[in-house]
Amino acid sequence: MKHTGVLLSLALLAACCLASCIHTDDTLGSALVPSSQDITIQTATLDLPLQGMRASDDLQSRVTGSVTVGNIGTDFYSEGLMTITASTDSIVWGKNPTVQRVYLSMVRDTALVMRDDQLYIPQNIYVHRLNFELDSTHVNATHDRFKGQYYDPEPISTGGFVYTGDDAWSVELKKEIGEELLRFPMATLDSAQLFMKQFYGICLRGDYPESSLTAPDGEGRLNLFDLSSSYMIINWDYDDDAGVRKRATAYFSLGAYHVLNLYRTLRTTSASADQLVVQGLSGSKPYVSARALKESVEDWAAGRGISPEDIVIAKASVEFPFEYSGQSTQLDHYAASLYPCQRVVDDNGIAYYSPLAEINDTSLEGGSIDRSQLYYKSNISLYLQDLLSQEDSDIDDEDDLWFMPTYSYYNSNTGTTYYYADNYFYTQTTLNGTSALRHPVLKLTYSVLK
Repeated sequence: MKHTGVLLSLALLAACCLASCIHTDDTLGSALVPSSQDITIQTATLDLPLQGMRASDDLQSRVTGSVTVGNIGTDFYSEGLMTITASTDSIVWGKNPTVQRVYLSMVRDTALVMRDDQLYIPQNIYVHRLNFELDSTHVNATHDRFKGQYYDPEPISTGGFVYTGDDAWSVELKKEIGEELLRFPMATLDSAQLFMKQFYGICLRGDYPESSLTAPDGEGRLNLFDLSSSYMIINWDYDDDAGVRKRATAYFSLGAYHVLNLYRTLRTTSASADQLVVQGLSGSKPYVSARALKESVEDWAAGRGISPEDIVIAKASVEFPFEYSGQSTQLDHYAASLYPCQRVVDDNGIAYYSPLAEINDTSLEGGSIDRSQLYYKSNISLYLQDLLSQEDSDIDDEDDLWFMPTYSYYNSNTGTTYYYADNYFYTQTTLNGTSALRHPVLKLTYSVLK
């Protein structure tokens, strides 16, 4: 049953009700509403039907200018995969070349920690060769897509693999890597496409956590290295045309073509009756089934003798409250926003998360943290109205809601702001659980057609 023109009249009536100091014209909009229909604006608060917390897919970072490696606590882990290509158009080894040294020179971009005392802790970082060709088909791939071991188990790094969070890090590689490069024909060295088919690339990984925790301990660090300033470097000696022994250096770019940051969570649960721990990246998120949400609203309506098809939603918002401990650093690593996203699987079987369309309307609540009210508030009005109009058989998993950190990007050329699920920064946010006095709720402003 459709009621055309009702949303417009409802918005006009709401505006008039808010302006209490101005004379209200009760006939305003009456021509748009059939005389048989009486509209009264009402409000309601419902408990949000959470289906607990779920870990989102191990999607790679959207920003591929850096590679991420490390762990937070024992339940979140990242490793970085990248291509290697020659930085110059041509490399000439000379006569009788002999490899002296091969190493990685990495420059830190950002360090992500949950506690300041973790900024300079020692971490082991190992370098492995990939055993498959990293190409565009792997962009946004999850860890589950790589069946079995995707890098050689024996590290190609030798000594000096401990990293303490400094601005730069250098690690020696086995000379066999350089000796292999010496055997490549010039045509292969000069062509990035040919080279990447022979030398697939490398993987940076840390010590894999051995167990998962039911609560984060805040220890550990995620290291983001700037690939535009990081290289694999080879030094070698050779004979020049006069027979004089000389030394040369060649640089190989890291991730110039493809980068894959794999994020994994080992958390078995991050929810309790009184607390929800929300992780960024592939960590745990509040999850709401579309079917359960529709059923919850329908049950509420039935208890009041209301037919769901007669409900016109003027506003629907979800609130996730949290408590402030009084410590000024508590919110430093909280998400800047938590907004409902939908999980979509493309034709290649790759999942991605897209915020609801309401996020594009800046007049609506966009999920930003409210430090005075101590909650995250998101508008889902259009989504919920559409959900109530759907048949149960038409609702599937792609209608479900994942409340995720989001970020925005403004394109100055087009004047358009784009919103994405945040697959770049790791955050930890502690929300109130379902048994807390201030618990997650759905707030409705609505009218019932009569």
